[in-house]
Amino acid sequence: MVVLILEAEPEYAAVAAHLVGQLPSVTSRVAGSLEALELALREEAPAAILADLGLLQGLRGVEAVRAMSTSPLVVLGETQQAPSLLEAGADYVLPKPYPPALLTATLRAVLRRRQVERRSAGRVVEVGPLIVEPARRSARIEGRRHLLSPREADLLEYLALNAGTVLSRQQIIEGAWGGDPRATPAAVTMCVHRLRRKLEADPEHPRLLRSSRGGGYLLQPSPQGAR
Repeated sequence: MVVLILEAEPEYAAVAAHLVGQLPSVTSRVAGSLEALELALREEAPAAILADLGLLQGLRGVEAVRAMSTSPLVVLGETQQAPSLLEAGADYVLPKPYPPALLTATLRAVLRRRQVERRSAGRVVEVGPLIVEPARRSARIEGRRHLLSPREADLLEYLALNAGTVLSRQQIIEGAWGGDPRATPAAVTMCVHRLRRKLEADPEHPRLLRSSRGGGYLLQPSPQGAR
C-alpha cells in the first residue's frame, strides 16, 4: 500500500515518510506540488493522502483532490479551518506541526478502515431507490452514481444497514466511524449535509436522509414528504 504525501518542506516530508514507513506493508511517495500530486493520483490509487494545507491552496485544492480520488484525505495545517475543510471533503484535519503519535494513530485508523472495506467488498445495501456500494465508495439513485468520501461511505452504509431507525450523532460516530476521538457531532452534521447535496433532488427539503426532531438522522426506506 502507498501513502501519497503532499509536502514541499524536506524536513516535514522526511518525518512523514519515516512515520509511514514504520507501518507494516506501507510505503510512501512524496509530491512537492499540487500538480505533482494530481499526476500521482492518475497513476495509482493510494491507501491515503497526507496533504499540506498551504500546498493544497485552500478549499479548492481539497475539492480538486476529492474530485480525483476517494482515498482518505488527511489535511495538515490550521485546525481552525477544520469545519470548512471537512465540508470540502477532507476526512481528517491535523495540526501542523503535528505530534508524530497523532499522525501515526490517524494512519492506523485509515488502514483499519481499508481492511474492513476489503472484507465487505462486493456487498450492496439497497434502501428504497438508493443502492449503496461501500467497497466502491459510491451510491446510486435514479440511475446516477455518486462517488463518496470514506467518511460519507461509512456513514451512509451505517444508516442504510439501520434504515428506518433514528440514530443519534454519537451513535453514528461509534457505529460508522469506530468511535474515532477526532470525530465530532458537528462533523456528522456536515457529512450528512454533503450526502444530501449528492443524493437528494432538493437538499433543503430531504425526502430520503431525514432529520429527527429529537436529534439524529435516519434513512427513510420509502421517501416521504420533506422534514
